[in-house]
Amino acid sequence: MGGCRSRDTSTLPAVLDRLNRRLVIATVLSFLILLFAPLFLWLMEHNRSYDLHSVGDAYGWLVRTLFEGTSPYKLKSQFGFASYWIVRVAGVSLVAFGTATIASRFVATVIKQGAGMGTFKGSHHVLICGWSPKGSEIIRELRAKEVEDVREIVVLADRESSPIDAKDVTFVHGNPSNGDDLRRAGIERVSTVIVLADSTNASHEPDDVDARTLLTTLAVESINKDAYSCVEVLSSENRQHFERTHADELVVSDELTGALLAASARTHGLTSVVADLLTHPEGQELYRVPVPPELAGQTVRHALEVLKDLHDSLLVGVFTNGECRLNPPGTTILAAEGDLLVVREGPLEP
Repeated sequence: MGGCRSRDTSTLPAVLDRLNRRLVIATVLSFLILLFAPLFLWLMEHNRSYDLHSVGDAYGWLVRTLFEGTSPYKLKSQFGFASYWIVRVAGVSLVAFGTATIASRFVATVIKQGAGMGTFKGSHHVLICGWSPKGSEIIRELRAKEVEDVREIVVLADRESSPIDAKDVTFVHGNPSNGDDLRRAGIERVSTVIVLADSTNASHEPDDVDARTLLTTLAVESINKDAYSCVEVLSSENRQHFERTHADELVVSDELTGALLAASARTHGLTSVVADLLTHPEGQELYRVPVPPELAGQTVRHALEVLKDLHDSLLVGVFTNGECRLNPPGTTILAAEGDLLVVREGPLEP
């Protein structure tokens, strides 16, 4: 029973496309009939009717017939009467088929979007490739009120329907490792790509999941090397393979989990501290912020005091050449174009 429903749902967009094509053909035929019917009338009636002096009169007859519902001229032949009824039927058909075409196209578009069959037209968005329970948490964090740069989110996953119902989240049905599906999800115009260890496939073995993730990462990097890619890796043994993909960031689950558990065993309460720093909406979070103008050219020691007094922020790191140096020496000079890693309750106001 479930398989039959899935098959019917997947073929519905194709059925609507075929229906829409037929309605378009019927609409065009009705229009062509109306276009050439006055010529036929003029050929049959111009020597018999006193009202038809030119082709223009025939087209005037067409317009008046459609709006008045009756022939404004006296027709003398059977062919003339036939033209009149053809125009009446074609006029009604044109309105009916035209309305049905617009309605079917609208319905097909809505159904395709719901089933993920459409194409995302936006840009500078966040693309999530694959799906797992972590996807909901990621979207929740990206949509937190503290996030200043709110961007549209696209989920590309091999699922029958959208895994989440949230504002500004577009679902695209497809294989994340397939180039055509990635392009439908706007990979060429994307800002950031998050590749999840997809748990929706048949095999849940870490190596099998990582293999599929690796294929997706290779496809993403081959199409758009400029996109900032964050990739989830389940097994630390597979890190070496992902490093060859030139992904920007690798999040190795077993490494982080093991390290956090060990650190929590040594430093009790550390888990809640890390959770507080990484999650919204309550507590303190980590923020990457530009160096305030008043701190450009100043030392880290001076910045620590100013940031705490003026912005209630704790400086924990300085970004240099894209890498963050934690707890830098107090004599480190802050560059005007640099960034800082701070801990605070909300985004740093300019």
